[in-house]
Amino acid sequence: MSIIKEIRRDFKAVFQRDPAAKGVMDVLLNYSGFYAVLSHRISHRLQKKGLPLTARFFSQITKMLTGVEIHPAARIGPGLFIDHGVGVVIGETAETGEECLLYQGVTLGGTGKERGKRHPTLGDHVVVGAGAKVLGPINIGNYVKIGANSVVLEPAPDYSIVVGVPGKVVKKKFLRIMDGGPVEELDHVHLPDPVDKRFRELETHINNLERKIEKLEGKGERMKIFNSLTGKKEDFISIEPGKVNMYVCGVTVYDFCHVGHARSAVVFDIIRRYLIFKGYDVTFIKNFTDIDDKIIKRAAEKGVSWREVTQKYTDEYYRDMESLGVDKADIEPKATEHITEIIDLIKSLEEIGFAYAVDGDVFFEVSRFKEYGKLSKKDIKGLEAGARIDVNRRKRNPMDFTLWKKSKEGEPWWAAPWGEGRPGWHTECSAMSIKYLGESFDIHGGGADLLFPHHENELAQSECFTGKPFVKYWIHNGFITIDKEKMSKSLGNFFTIREILKDFDPEVLRIFLLSTHYRHPIEFSEDQLKQTETSIDRYYTTVLRVEDFLANSGDNVKESKEEKKLRENLDNFKNKFIEVMDDDFNTAMAMGNLFETIRELNRYLDTRPSGPDSRELVKKVMEQLKETGGVLNIFIKTPQQWYSSLKEKRKIPLSDREIDDLILKRHEARKLKQWAVADEIRNDLDSKGIILEDKTDGTRWKVKI
Repeated sequence: MSIIKEIRRDFKAVFQRDPAAKGVMDVLLNYSGFYAVLSHRISHRLQKKGLPLTARFFSQITKMLTGVEIHPAARIGPGLFIDHGVGVVIGETAETGEECLLYQGVTLGGTGKERGKRHPTLGDHVVVGAGAKVLGPINIGNYVKIGANSVVLEPAPDYSIVVGVPGKVVKKKFLRIMDGGPVEELDHVHLPDPVDKRFRELETHINNLERKIEKLEGKGERMKIFNSLTGKKEDFISIEPGKVNMYVCGVTVYDFCHVGHARSAVVFDIIRRYLIFKGYDVTFIKNFTDIDDKIIKRAAEKGVSWREVTQKYTDEYYRDMESLGVDKADIEPKATEHITEIIDLIKSLEEIGFAYAVDGDVFFEVSRFKEYGKLSKKDIKGLEAGARIDVNRRKRNPMDFTLWKKSKEGEPWWAAPWGEGRPGWHTECSAMSIKYLGESFDIHGGGADLLFPHHENELAQSECFTGKPFVKYWIHNGFITIDKEKMSKSLGNFFTIREILKDFDPEVLRIFLLSTHYRHPIEFSEDQLKQTETSIDRYYTTVLRVEDFLANSGDNVKESKEEKKLRENLDNFKNKFIEVMDDDFNTAMAMGNLFETIRELNRYLDTRPSGPDSRELVKKVMEQLKETGGVLNIFIKTPQQWYSSLKEKRKIPLSDREIDDLILKRHEARKLKQWAVADEIRNDLDSKGIILEDKTDGTRWKVKI
């Protein structure tokens, strides 16, 4: 862009940003910030023409006249407006995008002895409040607002709001993973609340005291589950002693599974596994929605039958779940295989006055169920007001929902008393869960996005149908949110499970999902996956260390100062695991305890202990780690399998056999004292991401993390 066009944009920006600007003469006489930007346009070009001294002299004169210092080397996009600009400092490596606004006292760090080491880059349409400092080699996204007197030291994503010292992002645009895929939202960021933290600590302390009192009274330990219906943790007491019936809403099979599906699948897989670990006989049902508007639309787009669509994506679902270590449910019913049960349920609801038919559609009359909203804690009057956006004149009430849907021409249909049609989404789960688990059962689960309206509607129609409580404990896993800036490189890379598994071992995704409590939201990013990968690698490296220790440790007893601590950890390890998992399936705490044990084991091995007792202690620790890992279905590979998988994910163009051949070739070279050849092989492998570890009994290879 030419200097004339830039200046025109800068001049226009004054009127865009300051409605009080009265006209051309007012700007020319009173707006020192405009003159500072105008001067920079000239000094920057002098700098680029190889006249840094002249440019710097020009900028210093401008500083004296306007109170604004902009280094000539700074790159300033067109349309910058500096409002009341006294005290503004923009360093030499700072950059701004187009149409930015800076108030007085602002500093954009970008100066220093090491050129480029302090390099803040502002995106387009950024507003920086009075007195704010933006420091360090960081990026500020587009449309960001930075509050007055904030000190920004960390990157800020697009559309975010930053306040505080140091600056914290308090509002930003999210991509929230819902059942139908990613949804873009602007939402407040959860910031730590010290009062809330103290309440959580107090709650944990009270829970611990309650467990101790129960133990002293001989009542034994009881599991606690957060029940969405009551909004609190409750003692878990199954309807039938020793048996648990559990139903979880599965996927609508019209597309590949995304990371939100992965979270729900892993969460309820763990809940099922832990209940079995605790000795319960578990019957686990997870359905497939195989007829739906989305399925019909996808079939039309692809020019195939709806059955082909559902079959393809059901098969893909099984492939994804198998890779993540998620077991199949005991029964996996499909909606289209239970049309008879669905029709019977709807007919009964109609007969007893809770449903009505209109021109082939059947609706549930929400006003007849006085407890509607008790699960989601929503006020039905408020819901009715908000329902105006989806007015259907054929309904008696905007909140009434569909039980049976009249099929349009060309759509799949089944014969029913009301005409050719198909089941409503909510109806299928009630019909199938009641068929396989009875009119009342223990646990109903799903993602938080299903709480309303899906689960609320399920509860209403089921309890009206049976006249009994539908579910004792409702469990909902939290959302996964994705920071848009982290996703901008390739928007699809981190949505589907298969895209994630192109770059990461399935165990990385599983452990990442387990490392946050299931009810809490997860901020998903590639960086988080890399950190998880590093933690997992620490485990498999520890396994190799233990193998070396057990093979090479002598019988001479050598005590370790870390032994007492490790033994205490071992004595409490299983009880700690049960304690945290009994507390609403707290896998985050379980993973924390597990990795802390791995750290303590490594500290113990660092002291080079020896003797039979040391070997026995290490064996017992590893047995406990494997037992816990078995419950969570993690750490089930051998180290070699782990590194082979990493090699594949890193796309290292060498097979295991080729690496072993190179190691053998290097071994032969070392025997012949051909050190240069041996070093060349090591360095070549290192450049490809393979590192070698020489041991007394040979050489081992690993993938560089």
